[in-house]
This record gives sequence, structure tokens and C-alpha cells, in this order.
Amino acid sequence: MKEKRLKGAIKYWNGRKGFGFIAPDNEDKQIFVHIKAFIERKGKPVIGQEVTYTLSADDQGRSRAENVMDAADDIASESSSKMMITVVVVMAIVATTVYFWA
Repeated sequence: MKEKRLKGAIKYWNGRKGFGFIAPDNEDKQIFVHIKAFIERKGKPVIGQEVTYTLSADDQGRSRAENVMDAADDIASESSSKMMITVVVVMAIVATTVYFWA
């Protein structure tokens, strides 16, 4: 099952130490994020950057972000997946139609 991706924005970032916090949409608490949690690194994270992520916990049970990506990249990826599914379904319908009409 696909994990639910949450959305938020980088609230604080410490470039020297490679960590910061995400302010989730519609929540008050901040979520810890480490530079290694980013799926693709296109430069350093910046304050205000919108991201999507999955939620996990560290060894002490504290929330942290994993599988972090820029929100714009996530939307593009999701759209591509939906488009691919649509193409496959349409091709299956056409193939079935051709088979039965032949």
C-alpha cells in the first residue's frame, strides 16, 4: 500500500548541520527533517520551500520526515503516473475492441 504523502513548507534550515524543520500544512507542530531524507537534492533546501514527505519516527518515537521531495516534483510525478495508467487502459480497450471486431 502506498504511504500517504503529507505537504508542508521548510520552516527552518541549518545548512552546516544538514537538518531543519517542516511546518506541516494545517498543523502547529514542526517535523524534523535531515538532508538525507530528500529523495532528490536539487540544491539546498530553502525556507518557505514547499515539500511533500512521509512521516516516520526515530528510535525515541519523535516524528521525522522521510522520502522528502519538492512539492512541484511530487505533483508532476503523480500526474505522470495517472497519465500512464490512462494510456494503458485506453490501449487495452482498443486492443479488446479490435480483437472482437476482427
